Amino acid sequence: SSDPSNKSEIRRDPPATSWNYEPIATDGFAKWIGQKITDFETVYGDPEEVYSSGFSFVIHQYFIDDQTYLEVNTEGNRITSIKFLGKENTDIAPFQFGMTMNELAKITMIYPNFTLNHDGKIIAFELMEDDMNYRPLIAFDNGTFAMLFFSQKKGESSLYSVMYLDKETLLKLEPYQLTDGVSSRFITEEDADWEIINQNKQEQSKNLFQFLRHYDRLPEFILDTKNQMLGEQILGSFFSKTEDFLTTERTQQLQRIQSGTKDGRFTLSRSEMEDVLKEFSATTASVYLELPVYDPTFTILTWYSTPYLHTRFMHQDPESLGIAFSKENVVVLLQKLENKTEDSDAN
Repeated sequence: SSDPSNKSEIRRDPPATSWNYEPIATDGFAKWIGQKITDFETVYGDPEEVYSSGFSFVIHQYFIDDQTYLEVNTEGNRITSIKFLGKENTDIAPFQFGMTMNELAKITMIYPNFTLNHDGKIIAFELMEDDMNYRPLIAFDNGTFAMLFFSQKKGESSLYSVMYLDKETLLKLEPYQLTDGVSSRFITEEDADWEIINQNKQEQSKNLFQFLRHYDRLPEFILDTKNQMLGEQILGSFFSKTEDFLTTERTQQLQRIQSGTKDGRFTLSRSEMEDVLKEFSATTASVYLELPVYDPTFTILTWYSTPYLHTRFMHQDPESLGIAFSKENVVVLLQKLENKTEDSDAN
């Protein structure tokens, strides 16, 4: 009974004008959302890398220092989102890196329900318990939002990253459970050069993973070509012969998400992952597959603030990392080092 329609009927009663969350005063990077990227560059300098996402927005990456990660997305030269990790708190005022949920509660209430008016349509979504604890959403009075990412370190969760975004991007990324209305989707660009885009996203994702390993004071991932190639192989064959790996019901679920008739994300279950790894004689590895992934940094920040995925990607021991993209599909392959024997070449 995952049909939300009966729930949403009840929620449709309040008129669209009675907003169900209180925005806070616009501050920090929230002021830049909707502004021109050229104005931003006069303050923050030129980006290190600029490339197309393949989904109508452009990704600008800044290198400030090895403890700061700044990324800006633009559409038509206007800023649609800003992701920031680091030590510098002035840009994220009134928040502070390292702050706890209790400290956040002194600044603002954490609201579980949001109802937005988008192009004359009502869209509502709800934050689940994990969202409330690790990825709460804050609204600013200029109509923009911030997703706050909390990480579990030493048993207490603390703020480690903030993503500022406009309403459109929030609705397209769909980080929370929809309860009413239909989500908009990112449109694939007609003339996108996917080979280059996938390559850029792989690089970007590896860099961010390494940044987060540093942040957790863990050894870096080993990046070996064999593991990277295996990740790409798994991604390719999973989508070329899905029915070998999934039941009919799960294949249909995947197709509904791919076609946009069903909201949400598709990830492999534990037993499906085991079947995939068996197929490739990679039983010492751990594989994670997710779609749709439009904005890799947003997705990795979400994984990092999801306790069971944080545990999976942030093992104490060094592992080798392969990460493969194909448009909105991604596979992450982690291989334990101590079990890598020579006979893995024999297949």
